[in-house]
Amino acid sequence: MESIGVLMLCPMSVYLEQELQSRFNLFKLWTVPQKPEFFKEHASSIRAVVGNAGAGADAELISALPKLEIVSSYSVGVDKIDLDKCREKGIRVTYTPDVLTDDVADLAIGLILAVLRTLCASDRYVRSGAWKKGDFRLNTKFTGKTVGIIGLGRIGMAVAKRAEAFNCPISYHTRRAKPDIQYTYYPSVVELASNCDILVVACPLNEETWHIINREVIDALGPKGVLINIGRGPHVDEPELVSALVEGRLGGAGLDVYEKEPEVPKELFGLENVVLLPHIGSGTVETRTAMADLVIGNLEAYFLNKPLLTPLGGTQSKTTYFCYFCNRCNLVNLLANITTTVSNPKTPTATALSSLKTPTILIETENQTLARLLLVLLHIHFMDSIGVLMTYPMSDYLEQELQKRFNLFKLWAHSSKSDLLEKHSNSIQALVGNTKIGADAELIDSLPKLEIVSSYSVGLDKIDLRKCEEKGIRVTNTPDVLTDDVAELAIGLILAVTRRVCECDRFVRRGFWKKGNFGLATKFSGKSVGIVGLGRIGTAIAKRAEAFGCPISYHSRSEKPETNYKYYSNIIDLAANCHILIVACALTEETRHIVNREVIDALGPNGILINIGRGPHIDETELVSALLEGRLGGAGLDVFENEPDVPERLFGLENVVLLPHVGSDTVETSEAMADLVIKNLEAHFLKKPLLTPVI
Repeated sequence: MESIGVLMLCPMSVYLEQELQSRFNLFKLWTVPQKPEFFKEHASSIRAVVGNAGAGADAELISALPKLEIVSSYSVGVDKIDLDKCREKGIRVTYTPDVLTDDVADLAIGLILAVLRTLCASDRYVRSGAWKKGDFRLNTKFTGKTVGIIGLGRIGMAVAKRAEAFNCPISYHTRRAKPDIQYTYYPSVVELASNCDILVVACPLNEETWHIINREVIDALGPKGVLINIGRGPHVDEPELVSALVEGRLGGAGLDVYEKEPEVPKELFGLENVVLLPHIGSGTVETRTAMADLVIGNLEAYFLNKPLLTPLGGTQSKTTYFCYFCNRCNLVNLLANITTTVSNPKTPTATALSSLKTPTILIETENQTLARLLLVLLHIHFMDSIGVLMTYPMSDYLEQELQKRFNLFKLWAHSSKSDLLEKHSNSIQALVGNTKIGADAELIDSLPKLEIVSSYSVGLDKIDLRKCEEKGIRVTNTPDVLTDDVAELAIGLILAVTRRVCECDRFVRRGFWKKGNFGLATKFSGKSVGIVGLGRIGTAIAKRAEAFGCPISYHSRSEKPETNYKYYSNIIDLAANCHILIVACALTEETRHIVNREVIDALGPNGILINIGRGPHIDETELVSALLEGRLGGAGLDVFENEPDVPERLFGLENVVLLPHVGSDTVETSEAMADLVIKNLEAHFLKKPLLTPVI
């Protein structure tokens, strides 16, 4: 085979280049200074072409190679190959499907999480030192959002499978409905866009799908919608996308592809609601190696007269592609005729039983907002005298709702804590804290009338539970409501670190893509995941990671008989047997610095550490030195030992993602947590059972 001429069109993979060089007579087109002279001298000896999604075999190249027999594309997309010309000349065409499906699907979910949970903007915020000046803004929950997918082939189905693990309803658009699929089908892209929160483009590029995302589709998606493109750049009308983002007509976008790569519209560089990647959908070491092996395997099979591994076929023409509805189809006009019917809620009734001082309130309505309003009106006459001390700014919504119902004191708003307590301690019956400032023994002793501590958090390590129990003070927290948020952030951090999402975004925004392609990242799908703490959050993480084909193992105080995950009684054994270690346990005296040097070294130079628990779970000094010395592969951190202080030596590292403790900081969960805090307080003072009692 060494005499067979193979023309490689552009740099793709060092491994592929080396393997082709060792088997064939390889010509590298990008190294040729004078192409006309090159073709004149070598055209008759070239029997194969290797291209990719950026450089294929057009009619001109095919005509210039009279002995060409096969085009083996290092890609799934074949829109850069003139298939009609190949069919006409009997040239075989192969590509690399399947091997990159998981990577592209992983990246689609990574982009969704990066946009909704503002991972890259949060990372920039921490690295700039801005966290010391104030908390980062709230972001948006992914779990439960409706996901619409354009193109339900291999990649689209893989995206859907992963999104289902986040409890997302799935809908799709293709040329026709798929009878074996239970997802909701829409015959028009505009209908799909108007009925989903997140729209993912995952279809092939052809004449029918060119600019399938136009202004009408973008406007149907709307100012809260998010567009994800892991297909091809020309799927999207880029000027319309840019104007919609700049004008706020679209909520956000995660883009891996662009119309004129590596050119990226500069108007996007200043926006925080976009994540910009340099076409790295299949850009992992593992997948690029598998793709290269498939290219070589197809060439060897062809020249050995064996069946091709992944033939597209020289006889295939553009007419065999699916026809996707676009702006030229009349079906887009259906949007104007869609109406929404809302049934009338039950007539609300409210009855106050007993006296105004301790009423029992019954509200019968399907309208929760109206129910809340009626409760406020009924409570205001007797609850506004109850003093509630809020220790730290947490949520504007929580603050406003507490202010409506109670006599609210804001600890941070007073220049002298001692003066506040001296003047008002006898009127404060409740305390609302969080993971930053809770209720320590000193504060509890200074409030003689304190009856309840309602924590705006799951973690209780900032509350002296022993002191509360001693004094008969009730304690509540906000479990469950933030489980999904923290679990999805853990997956987001894994994808951001393994796929180098934030690093890629910086690469594009700084204009470096024009100077050369980005390096390869690491695959997430199939990697073994170890979880420290298999409570609500740990279990929710495991459920999501399983959708990526990840084997799950865990460590906890005792084995959980109801789960089939592999159990390790020792955290060092867990770390030694997983690629990714996630800390998701409660902070106690036993778990402080549970991740020490021995655990980090067991995880090793290819391992990834994710912390969505508490900062003191990790010996931070050991973590920093391990990352700097290359003894640990990378880390995704949402919590730190001395927040908001973050070790500055981490700021220059590209293999870490640093977030400002935003695990539960979504608009949706913030409000749900606030509602739970308020309902626990109301239940206590109305002599009803607490909703989420700890003590």
